[in-house]
Amino acid sequence: MFYSLRGMAVMMILVAGVSIYSLIDRSSHYAPATASVFLIDRTCDIVETTTSWDGKSSSRDTKGECSSVDEWDSVREKRSKTVSGTAIVHLSYTAPQDGSSHTAELKFTGRDDEFYRLKAGDEVKVLVRNDDLDKVIKA
Repeated sequence: MFYSLRGMAVMMILVAGVSIYSLIDRSSHYAPATASVFLIDRTCDIVETTTSWDGKSSSRDTKGECSSVDEWDSVREKRSKTVSGTAIVHLSYTAPQDGSSHTAELKFTGRDDEFYRLKAGDEVKVLVRNDDLDKVIKA
């Protein structure tokens, strides 16, 4: 019992230390900015699985650019089918460090909400790296 309590305390301290380090790293190496989405390259792999009356399942796979897939609009809203893929979001922003315009990319997968929600013209909160103004991460 004593060892498990000590182990739990050590893990809590370790998690707190990593969290604090992450916060310090973000605040010292990045500056917040608002970016505008000007282009999204989405590729989708939509899998629809159906089960017949006799218990056999079959799947239909649709691959391609998401906007060219017929059921993309309904899948985007309802999330009724399994979707995997990537979305490369092209952003433009003004770097707070020097006030100049820059572009960057963020990548999202089918597991991210941004994969479905983002469209051209949307604004995204990002963190701009202090030593390389063309690198951003999601805030």
